[in-house]
Amino acid sequence: MPQHLIHIGFPKAGSTFLQQWFAKHPRFHYTPGGFAGFRDIYGLARVLDTPFDYYVTSTEDFSSPRSGSGALHVHLPSGASRPEPVKSRQATVCGVLRTLFPGARILIITRGFRSLMRSVYSQAVRSGLTQSVKAQYESYAALPQTGDFRHHDYDYLIGLYTAAFGRENVIVLPYELLRDDQARFIRVLEDRLGVEHADMGIGRVNPSLTPEELYWYPVISRAVSAVVAPLGEKWHRRIFTRYVRLMSRNHLRLPVRVLARARPHARVTDADFPAGIEMYQAGRAESLLGDPLYAPYAEEYLWDRETAPGGATPQTDHSAAAEG
Repeated sequence: MPQHLIHIGFPKAGSTFLQQWFAKHPRFHYTPGGFAGFRDIYGLARVLDTPFDYYVTSTEDFSSPRSGSGALHVHLPSGASRPEPVKSRQATVCGVLRTLFPGARILIITRGFRSLMRSVYSQAVRSGLTQSVKAQYESYAALPQTGDFRHHDYDYLIGLYTAAFGRENVIVLPYELLRDDQARFIRVLEDRLGVEHADMGIGRVNPSLTPEELYWYPVISRAVSAVVAPLGEKWHRRIFTRYVRLMSRNHLRLPVRVLARARPHARVTDADFPAGIEMYQAGRAESLLGDPLYAPYAEEYLWDRETAPGGATPQTDHSAAAEG
């Protein structure tokens, strides 16, 4: 009998690749943005047979629920963004999914904290971020890093879904395995799901921005914002959102190439990221420490370090691991 597979995606952790894989694999029924492979209730009503092993739901919004979920995420330069209570929202989403689909299987792909910080900055730049690396992470360090506001707390999220759906129904894999050995990652996933192997050519998808793009896109975003800001908040928001939509579709790569030729040393590199900034994430993946698939990536998940910036010992918050 077919089962429901729910992929709880994290940003920059292979979600786009997996969604293409789900769509092409003959044993899965998946529709982008749909629920259990259906775009709406009428699609379910039209089902005549079930030649699939899994009906698939996949979204990153389940791991990062926010008030604007589903809409184009735009970093508007005006006004400071308010931190959102991610953990309570994760628990609410998990509770609803358990109510609707109590027998579902859960797939969670994690990404190590060292590479995550750069990729998250890249994703924010695609959304119109105007801040430099230094300014962005100074703002990040000032945000609440405990309790309900701790993002990318893998221990907490895995605990939620394990309590709700059972340990045997929760599959957790490292993004780094997909990055380093795509074929092995697919074999492991197919084996865990119990589906036949299918050969499909899926290359690299949704790559991070280049060092030149990471430098120039915020510069261009600041210029666009400065030009349209005098038009008032309504037009500022409307025009800047259209600009972000163009940027997110890579329509500004040609201007960036021209600018990069004029200033070939203008780029963002690893040296521009504050030393130790990733340590704010330490202690949020301890439940994965004994998993053999994660053993090669101890440094990525900060298991080789014990303290966060400033000497504070990071603590894992399990206070609501079984809520929802």
